[in-house]
Amino acid sequence: MSELAKEYPFIHLYAQQKSRQPVIIKANTEGLCVLLNAIVAAIAYQENNGIAEVFDGDAEVYEVVVRLVNTHDELAPLPYQIEKQ
Repeated sequence: MSELAKEYPFIHLYAQQKSRQPVIIKANTEGLCVLLNAIVAAIAYQENNGIAEVFDGDAEVYEVVVRLVNTHDELAPLPYQIEKQ
């Protein structure tokens, strides 16, 4: 098995398949640092989202968006349903 390149942030997020299962995040150190920075940015600059640009296991780049919410209404809708409206 080949090692992940240390200079690239690799993250793979595994969503729940059913209720009460954990969400699993697998990442290298650089990926966790980029994710942590996005979380801190979302807290520090609440009017903006924190964004981490990372790679998955197939070396495809994607964004992880961290959004701070304050109400149940903001938390409830699925993000992709909002975009379709």
